[in-house]
Parts: sequence; C-alpha cells; structure tokens
Amino acid sequence: MKFTNEDLQKFIDRIKLKPESMGKYRDQINNLREKLEKKIKEDDSNELRVSKYLLAGSWKKKTILRKTSDFPIDIDLVLFVGGNLEKAKDVKKLHDFIVDYLEAIYPQKDINRDVDAEGNTKSITIKFSGTGLHVDIVPVVPLKELEGYVWQPQRGGGGTYTTSVEGQLAFSQQLRKDNPSYTSIVRALKWWRNEKELKPEGGDPGLSSFAIELIVAHLDITHGKEDNIEAGIIRFFEFVSGPDFPEIFFEGAINRIPEYDTPIFIADNTNNENNVAKKMDAPTWEEVKAEAEEAFDSLNIAQSKKIKRETIEEWKSVFGSHFNID
Repeated sequence: MKFTNEDLQKFIDRIKLKPESMGKYRDQINNLREKLEKKIKEDDSNELRVSKYLLAGSWKKKTILRKTSDFPIDIDLVLFVGGNLEKAKDVKKLHDFIVDYLEAIYPQKDINRDVDAEGNTKSITIKFSGTGLHVDIVPVVPLKELEGYVWQPQRGGGGTYTTSVEGQLAFSQQLRKDNPSYTSIVRALKWWRNEKELKPEGGDPGLSSFAIELIVAHLDITHGKEDNIEAGIIRFFEFVSGPDFPEIFFEGAINRIPEYDTPIFIADNTNNENNVAKKMDAPTWEEVKAEAEEAFDSLNIAQSKKIKRETIEEWKSVFGSHFNID
C-alpha cells in the first residue's frame, strides 16, 4: 500500500527538531549573536576583523533533524573576515585569528580546534554545555572581484574554494517555496543516511547533507517537482542506485565542471567547479548505491503489500525502528 503525505508527515514530525525544542538552542544562539554583534561594532582593527556573520546549514535551511545520542544538534555559523586580505589568504593565520576571536568573546566556552596530522585545522567548533549544541565555525573571505562570493577553507583541511553562502541559502529557500514537500523529503533521506551510517565524520568520505539536498534539487529541476513525499523518496533511491549516475551541475552557477578523479561529481549550486562529493571514494559510493538500491526495492515491495503492518515493516527496514505513521 502507498502512504499519503499526511501519513508520512507523522514520521517526519518524529525525526525533525520540533519548534518547542528549538527554544533552548535559540537562547544560546541569540546569546552568541549578541556577543558577535557587540564585538563587530567595537572592532576597528586594520588587520583581520569579522565584518558580519550568517547562520547557515540545516538550521537555516529548515532540514534539521532532532538530536540523537549519535548526532547532536549542529549549526553552521559563517564569519565573514575583512581587513588585511593578504594576511587572510594565509589559511593557518586565518584559523588562528578565528580561534583567538572566539576565545575573546567566549572565554568560558570549549572551543574545539580539530587538526590533522600535519597540523592543518580541519574544523573549529563551539560546544555548549547543557543542550550539547555544536556550532561549527565557517570562516570566509569576501571576493572584491566577484560580488556575493567568498573564498572558504576546505573543511577537513586541504585548500580553499570559491562559493556563495548567500546564494546557497537563497537557492534552498526557493526550493522550499516551489515544493512544500522538499524539506520533508530531505529530512527523511538524511535520517536514512544516518540510520545506515553513511554520514561523513570529520574529513572522512560519506554522503553529506548538502549532497542529499542537491540531488533532490537536481531531480526537482530536471525531472519535475515532486511534492508527493513517498514518490520523492523512492525517486531519490532509484536515481542514486542507477548504473549511470550523471554529473550534476546547475544553470546560473559560475564556471564549469573541471576534470575530476572521484566516482561522482555533484556541483555546488553557486559554483560548478566545486564538487560537494569531493571526499567520496569508490568503496563509500558503492556502499551508498547498495543501500539506496536496497531501499528502493524495499519501498517498492511496501507498495505491493495489502496490509498496513507489513507495509510499515518494509519502511522500517529502510528508516529503522523509529519509523511510525500512527
């Protein structure tokens, strides 16, 4: 049997971060914002300085999942760095500046700087006690020659790339406006990814949330908007598990897809040079494809079942024991 959007929304409501749970996180975020705004207003340094900030990631895109024991609530905080741009081009100095900056406004907080074996910064995170909120710090430097674009250190270490944070957020907002089921489909797929342990950790390969969002976006753009949640989920699994996964790029983004040596290429919707699946290696991609194929088969079997209980069991094999539509 098939499930309606109303049926599946009951599952989505179970796995998403509920509005009533956001308050405790929002208080900590607002406190951080107040400290940032005060520091930005007072800072007149001719060296490096933070000129503005943006909240980004799944919190801003409205695809955030509820907290679990394995996956805390994490939010991306983008810090736009200005001043001495020559100094900012030194990624190590840029990260040093960001850590010192955060420690100045939050001396009592645990500011975690994860580094690789060579001493390169992989990530900078503020961890809040009580709620367990993780704020991932993303430093970017605006480009004078390309309005709305920035260069950003590669997460996990290893170079920089050009992108538009505001362009990514505007793109997500338009997708949500065009397809009211977009966020529900993405949330369900992120939950599946976590359930099957396909989520990247640190600089490790895996299927990122951004990659999931962009695949769903590509399907809506090229195959037509799908506002039926079940059909949208099944379409994703069929597409990912197919034998000929295409290069994904976006009209309106700058540049073209370059040569690459990864098994797939999923372009950033603002810059077709950026592969958001850059860290995906062949064994990991084969694992993703295998899980997607199994999910596709299970959900098609689910549609053939006549009994609701048997249909739910097939869905549980994909999304885990938390799946429930009652």
